[in-house]
Amino acid sequence: MSEIEEWGGKREEIIKEFEDTINSIRKDKYAFQVGLIDLNFNIDEEQLKNLGIAFPFQSIDQAEDALKSGAIHPTSFFEPDSIEHNVLVFDHRPVGFSGFMDCITHSLALTDKGLFEVGRYPAVSLSSHNRYWQWFLHRRLATIESVSKWQEENELSKEQFIENVYHVLTHG
Repeated sequence: MSEIEEWGGKREEIIKEFEDTINSIRKDKYAFQVGLIDLNFNIDEEQLKNLGIAFPFQSIDQAEDALKSGAIHPTSFFEPDSIEHNVLVFDHRPVGFSGFMDCITHSLALTDKGLFEVGRYPAVSLSSHNRYWQWFLHRRLATIESVSKWQEENELSKEQFIENVYHVLTHG
């Protein structure tokens, strides 16, 4: 066997090993926290006005109040690697807390990529010392295929599915 033929065989093995590694990383990507670099929201200006809150928000507490009241609702999440999640259902109610003095709120979000526990917290920008609202995907609880199968088998809407998961996670 010539060196070129031998290299061709090794090259294909190396490529296959590399592809397997990439596929494994993609499969397990949501086993750990994934930061979000941007979010889009639907904004109900009338509801904000009724709450006495103006956009842009003057504090993270105002943003949280708007989220809890439904005056704002996340429509998409963007990961650093350009993956976009279209939010199908977002439930602001906490399913848990973490961080220093429980400053991170964990809620449920059903996106076109699956069911996620999503964290949000007030952060500080080191360059300007301003506070900002930081969001991340804490973990994926189910793939979108699993969610769809469960919904079909139990004849549940997306909202009913989220309600059931919420009660299971909070023992409600």
